[in-house]
Amino acid sequence: MASTSYLARVIISELGASEDIESVDFSGTYDLLVRAKSIPAPASAPNTVESTTLEDDTQTFEMGIKTSDSKEFTGNLEKQYLQKINGMNGKKLKIMQLYGTGGVGEVAKYAYVGQATATPSDVGGVDEILEMAVTVIPNTAATECTDDFTVVDNKDGTFTVTKASVGA
Repeated sequence: MASTSYLARVIISELGASEDIESVDFSGTYDLLVRAKSIPAPASAPNTVESTTLEDDTQTFEMGIKTSDSKEFTGNLEKQYLQKINGMNGKKLKIMQLYGTGGVGEVAKYAYVGQATATPSDVGGVDEILEMAVTVIPNTAATECTDDFTVVDNKDGTFTVTKASVGA
């Protein structure tokens, strides 16, 4: 069954000082990054590397690496999110992108470590909602982890992420 983008979310939690970014436990308490209006893909398609030789009559390719450029999330300009994100400027964050109409990633979850900063967006006219852009610089590759974690919306702006039960 198809899902809508309603309640697709991005949640964040500060990485503990002793946590190694290559072996992060993504369990814990998270906050909403921003009430998003747009969320970029967590990972990109891989580059293509040409493997054609002078013997081939058609170009051939091999799968290359995936790029991991900065990601820009858009939301309405809200002081609480702007200041919270900028208060974490430069810190490593655990980031989970949640997809599914229930708002807890029941269709797909992606997790990675990154750093975030927020700025007001350009104002384009006199009759529009002010927006902000949250730029996330990924420090690790995004990993699909839909069945590995359970996310609970605590209904107070926080989320609890736990490892899923084996065999559940």
